[in-house]
Amino acid sequence: MRNLKYVLVLLLSSVAFAQNKIADCNLNASHDGDTITIRGVAIRQPHDLAFAVDGCNDLVILTYAGDQDSGVTADLLKKNESLRQFHKYTNSTYRSRGTNVCTLCMKYADVKATLTGKLQVAALPEGTTKDSFGFLHDASGKVVGTSGFGHPTRQFKYRLVILSVEDVKAHKLPRPVVPATNATLPANMMSYLQHS
Repeated sequence: MRNLKYVLVLLLSSVAFAQNKIADCNLNASHDGDTITIRGVAIRQPHDLAFAVDGCNDLVILTYAGDQDSGVTADLLKKNESLRQFHKYTNSTYRSRGTNVCTLCMKYADVKATLTGKLQVAALPEGTTKDSFGFLHDASGKVVGTSGFGHPTRQFKYRLVILSVEDVKAHKLPRPVVPATNATLPANMMSYLQHS
């Protein structure tokens, strides 16, 4: 019985923490077009760069001022060493070598930073619903548009157009190695990789 009380207290504490985490999220109080500052960790998506904001459950898609369709001109982007580091840490990958085939083998992990930028919030027009691909449907189920950010599906509610980057930290990952016992590539592919 005593152990049950401890488990119950622990469970209620974790629920309270989760509720506080959502309540403390500065995205909740922000509006479309606001310039905000957020701290978090970059997360590489298959086609996008996302950002897990400290204290928030929603991921934020990232783009830079001056990028196509960002709606913000490049002259507003603060080009400094922190920006260069952030770009390097979120884009550097290991190349394939010999039989060690790397596809998006990132060189850095836990890329943390403080970002300032223009927040864009996807609107959900009244009378519509949104499916998991970002398509908007009217009451009859007809597709009437899209809403959200991300590629190829518009599943994310938020996008931040980066204006400045500060306090960048990351750690370098070791080069991935594929053990020889897992080399199950066809002979012609092995030959190609060894000579490239």
